[in-house]
Amino acid sequence: MTEKDASVAVIVPVRDRRALIRSLLDALAEQSYRDFEVIVVDDGSNDGSGDEAERAEGVQTRVVRTAGSGAVAARRAGVAASRAPYLAFTDSDCRPDPGWLAAGVAALDAGADVVNGATRPAGPVGPLDHSVASGEEGLYPTCNVFYRRNAYDAAGGFDPGAGDRLRFRPGRRARGLGFGEDTLLAWAVRRRGRAAFAPDAVVEHEVVHDGAVGTLSRAAMVAAFPALVREVPELRGTQLIRARVSLGRRSRLPVYVLAGALVGRRPRVASLAAGWWVASAAAELREAPGPWSARVVGLPVVLARDVVSAACLVAGSIRARSPVI
Repeated sequence: MTEKDASVAVIVPVRDRRALIRSLLDALAEQSYRDFEVIVVDDGSNDGSGDEAERAEGVQTRVVRTAGSGAVAARRAGVAASRAPYLAFTDSDCRPDPGWLAAGVAALDAGADVVNGATRPAGPVGPLDHSVASGEEGLYPTCNVFYRRNAYDAAGGFDPGAGDRLRFRPGRRARGLGFGEDTLLAWAVRRRGRAAFAPDAVVEHEVVHDGAVGTLSRAAMVAAFPALVREVPELRGTQLIRARVSLGRRSRLPVYVLAGALVGRRPRVASLAAGWWVASAAAELREAPGPWSARVVGLPVVLARDVVSAACLVAGSIRARSPVI
């Protein structure tokens, strides 16, 4: 156990997010459940994020320092530094509601081995922004998940090699983020024991503006998704994948039809598919926040994002022999 015999260890990796870690720790200080400690893993920050965490008031905090080896390794280091029977994970760009820990712990006390809460964006998400919205789709993102410690250990913890095995190639912008290790661990635990969804364990996730380059870079990351579905076939039965093959809320079918028509030299079909595609993208942008001018400027990027994600999903599906479109 920890010095104060905490029953829950909240593990938070951070790198160069001093203002955000301060906001997170303020939110954790307001938790209604009090028998916990926070382990902040400062993964090679240059902006004093770890020093900021050490000055936290109102919450028991320890700082573990690592040498910039990435979020997956940082979370594993945080777990290794803890002896608490319950583990809770969130991220430095999040703010849990005051009842977050209480709801997660209640589900663990009721017998669950893995629990995920409801994650929602902290504000409107524009066409060139990203955030996290998660619930019962089956991904178990580490911004809002709880584990019984013995179940975590029995499953081997987060797999540091998952990204390489799934052939996730994040590039310089996303190096160290990992891919799929959170989903793989949760399903390994779930298959051995019991899972629960705690809708009152709410976390708000920061909304980040990616711009055109970041949006396309993130679109390319889906190339690893078919391999993840190959290892977690249960995902095909969740709301994440429509009709067991189509990833996400909006269909990329018009892109595939257009590509096939162009290859087959069917100009009429290509014209119809192009119109369908543009109309679909425009409908998405109509629902987006912000001024019309920004949405109009965003249309070419959204279309380019569709092309990149469609091509990467096809390549990933062929490589993994696991169709996801």
